[in-house]
Amino acid sequence: MELGRVIRPKHPMKEIKKLAILGGGTAGWMCAAYLSKFHTDLDITLIESSKIGAIGVGEGSTPHLKQFMQQLGIAEQQWMPYCDATFKAGIYFKNWNGDQRAYFHPFYSEMDINTAEVFFVNANARRRGHEQWCGPDSYFLTGHLAKNALSPKAKSPMVREQHYGYHFDAKKLAHILKCYAIERDVTHIDDEFVAATTNAQGEISNLKLKHSAPVNADFYIDASGFNALLIGETLGCKFQPFTEQLLNDSAVTIACPQNMNQPLPAATHSTALSAGWLWQIPLTSRIGTGYVYSSAFLSKQQAEQELAATLNISVNDVEFRHVSMKVGARSCAWQKNVMAIGLAQSFIEPLEATSLMVTQQSILWLSKAISKIQTSPTQTEKLRLHTNQQLHYLVNGIKDYICAHYATSKRRDSAYWRAVTQTTEIPTRLEPLLAAWRNGDDFDAYLYHQYPESVYSRPSWYSLLAGMDYRDSALNAPTESAQQEIDLAAHAYLESLCSKHFEPHIMQLKAMRQNNFE
Repeated sequence: MELGRVIRPKHPMKEIKKLAILGGGTAGWMCAAYLSKFHTDLDITLIESSKIGAIGVGEGSTPHLKQFMQQLGIAEQQWMPYCDATFKAGIYFKNWNGDQRAYFHPFYSEMDINTAEVFFVNANARRRGHEQWCGPDSYFLTGHLAKNALSPKAKSPMVREQHYGYHFDAKKLAHILKCYAIERDVTHIDDEFVAATTNAQGEISNLKLKHSAPVNADFYIDASGFNALLIGETLGCKFQPFTEQLLNDSAVTIACPQNMNQPLPAATHSTALSAGWLWQIPLTSRIGTGYVYSSAFLSKQQAEQELAATLNISVNDVEFRHVSMKVGARSCAWQKNVMAIGLAQSFIEPLEATSLMVTQQSILWLSKAISKIQTSPTQTEKLRLHTNQQLHYLVNGIKDYICAHYATSKRRDSAYWRAVTQTTEIPTRLEPLLAAWRNGDDFDAYLYHQYPESVYSRPSWYSLLAGMDYRDSALNAPTESAQQEIDLAAHAYLESLCSKHFEPHIMQLKAMRQNNFE
């Protein structure tokens, strides 16, 4: 994505009165819903073809989605039962070092301030040579909630807000947002896109459709998925692949049955396999399951066989769906009078469930830009460059964090793991960060002063690096770990919060569903 000085355009953008969105799905309808809520003066049209299907086997989110739905005014009671949704406290990572060990990446909140510091002390002691491994699981409230199959949504008031994400059916969530947007006068056209017409300035002037009249707008949103029909095919913004840093380019998915009479996990599970990793996302209707892998090391048939064997099921008993992933980002998300969101803009493998977060941030930044353009169209180019810059930092920051999962792995048991841990190019900004941790340096100082634009906070970096037990085993400069009584007090405090404020995940979801249909 472009960085540089502001150049005044010869033809500054006029006030945006009409906006067209090409593509539905979760990204397109998120955009339509949000803009129709906060820009009531906009004439918004969304074009999608019902002939283009979506997989929608299950999806996870970060806590950002909670904020997004609250901004729209859609209560959990209104959307979660319909979308088969469950609460998400974080992600378990299993076997990423090839030793069957698991660690938990929590959602950090202010309730963890004191107990997290105990974890930081112990993690620093371990990386500098202390004998005892220290995972993050027991030092964060969401870790205790996940361990006990409790919902991260508190049943009684707490001093500070508890953060959590969701698991949900992506197709159903898109439908909820579609209904919301249409109720706010968004025009919906079910038709096939044919071509875009451009004017003398290289901007898009209208969209030609197969059966309907052309759609004219002042500004266009490209939510057409990997095809990137406007930002890529029409305006020629190049796609920059991340293939040298992230090898996974394929996925095979299935839907496994869910038993609502047993304790329901409140966490995503990510288990490393021979050429990638397995995800398991618990919904109320099923367990969304899939294998993200590299096609350079595994065929489709081999991926099916390994997935089935891992789950102890027969390949003949399930329906497999295959997905090709285009991992990378457009050179710019906003070009001329087009802004790309969702898969048309960027995609990083779903290891940390960041896709919707990027989409959400794109929409928020676009919304702010539209408001400023309405009062001062001459700011358009400055806003465009700034938005592209923000998205550049966001996408590349996520990429760094995802790469760190592979760069810190000790696995060498397959050609894939030897490649991904030894020959994969480590991002320029990531290597010094890992070196600071590995060498026993002041990691916090490096994180804050040399890597200030990191998308992920201190607790997330510590959870990953300590959870992976990433260290130089020859380093022998240990610092003191936390005293045992302090360690025990931290665990006891979090367990007391669990028993006082939280209830079984499955009980809460059943009550929500029952209340929703009464």
